[in-house]
Amino acid sequence: MDKVRVLRGGRSVRNEREDSDWLGLVASAVAGIGIGIISGLAFSQWFSEVSPGKVSGAVRRLGKRGTGTTEAGPEQIERAVNGALDESATTRHLQVRARALGDGIVELTGSVPDRDARLLAATVARSVSGVTVVVNRILADDDVSQPSVSPKVS
Repeated sequence: MDKVRVLRGGRSVRNEREDSDWLGLVASAVAGIGIGIISGLAFSQWFSEVSPGKVSGAVRRLGKRGTGTTEAGPEQIERAVNGALDESATTRHLQVRARALGDGIVELTGSVPDRDARLLAATVARSVSGVTVVVNRILADDDVSQPSVSPKVS
C-alpha cells in the first residue's frame, strides 16, 4: 500500500492507516513473545523432568546465592540452637546449653527436672536448620541414663 503524506502548514503528517499498521505490528510482536514463553514452559513440563517444585527450588537456591547466604557454620548453628532454646516458651526456663561439634552435630548439656524436658530440649535443637545430629547429654533429675545420640529425621 502506498503511504500517503499530507502537507499541512509545512509539516508532513502520516495518515491513520500507517499508524494502525504500526500498532498492529507492535501488538503482534508482544502477543508472539508472550505465547512463546507460555508454550515453552508448558512443553518443558510436558516433555521433560521439569516440575513446578523443581523450578521453585531452583529459584530459592538462586535467591540465597544472590543474597550472599551460605551454609551455616558450626558457630552459627550453635548460636541458632541456643537462641531457639532461649526463645521457646517450653525450654527458656531450662538450664541447657548447646555446643556445636561440627558439620551439623550439636551437643546439649545441662540438667532438667525430668525426662520430658530432656526430650523437649532435643526436639527444639533438632528443629533448627542445619542441625543433623543432636547428642543429648542433658541430665534429668528423675532419670540417670546414658547420653544418647539422636539423628535428625526429616
